[in-house]
Amino acid sequence: MLKTIQGWWRREEGAQQRPELTLAITKLMVGMMSMDGKIDDDEQAEIVKLLGEQFELTTEESSKLIEQARDTSRADLRIDLVVDQIIDQYNVEERTAMLAKLWRVAMADGNVAFLEEQYINRISGLIGVPSDALAELKARQEDNFPELDQSGRFQHPDPVKN
Repeated sequence: MLKTIQGWWRREEGAQQRPELTLAITKLMVGMMSMDGKIDDDEQAEIVKLLGEQFELTTEESSKLIEQARDTSRADLRIDLVVDQIIDQYNVEERTAMLAKLWRVAMADGNVAFLEEQYINRISGLIGVPSDALAELKARQEDNFPELDQSGRFQHPDPVKN
């Protein structure tokens, strides 16, 4: 009986463990990469580049993190645990800088889709980045990509037909 209770306790503890910070950030980037329904090589390359810049990871280490972040069976990668980890580790300015990286992932394929726009808006709210800071960072990032295709950015991909 005691072993059964201990087993329940350990499973409950494991279900609440937060992911390592690098994995939490990678999870958000992979989420952005997946928003438009396809895994784009340019977006994945941007994630590898950003992880290398921020955490001094090799391409191989970054690729392993991306694979781990794509594992949907991991309890530690639930969005609430990822968000909690980021809020605890970063101040608002650092969280805003992290959102800029997510936006770079979205723009890496030269196109910003409606669902990518919605994803970054949702994540910014969850991690407590003010809307004015989000708008400013988007504008700055868009200035860096003047040929960005934004034609699908504000249109839902499946509009309701009358």
